Amino acid sequence: MAARGATTRRPFDERRVLCDNRETLHAQRLIAVLAVLAASACGRANDLPRMQDEVLAAAVSYQGRFDELKQRADAVDARLRALPQDTGSAAARHQLELARTTIEQDLGQLQQVPTLLPAWMRSENPRELMAGWLDTRRAELDAGLTEATSEIAAVESWAAAAEQRGGAPAPPAAPPPAAEPAPDDREPQTDGSGAPIR
Repeated sequence: MAARGATTRRPFDERRVLCDNRETLHAQRLIAVLAVLAASACGRANDLPRMQDEVLAAAVSYQGRFDELKQRADAVDARLRALPQDTGSAAARHQLELARTTIEQDLGQLQQVPTLLPAWMRSENPRELMAGWLDTRRAELDAGLTEATSEIAAVESWAAAAEQRGGAPAPPAAPPPAAEPAPDDREPQTDGSGAPIR
């Protein structure tokens, strides 16, 4: 009698028929490559709405930030108008106008995004246009935010210093001090033990 397993072929002893057939292997590789390309093409077409939403969300976010800067500029402008006009205030006004110019230019470009998106979607390469806007405009908008913020902060700082120097209108007069209460209304003074002093 033969030993157990001596007459039965084990699966690892057989040659791999699949890898020996080069035509089958080549066809399988081709199918795999085509499947990957088809999947990536489908994924690219489906990411256009996501990219469009990302562009709109970025534009809305930046618009809100520039609107806040515009409000800060309006507030500091009112403070500058209350100060006496001299060369320092003229320089501060010029710096504030530079900040306002930056804010207005960037806000104008951001307000065009909702009308540009449909044209981008109809173009031959909407993905490149939106990706380009996200890459380049974000950097430009961040630079504009930084520039306008620093200019407004400098003007706010100058206005605060000018107001402290006395260039600002005088604050309203303080109310007169309250009359000292009558001697009978005062609490009695005490010594260290808590007993009243007479």
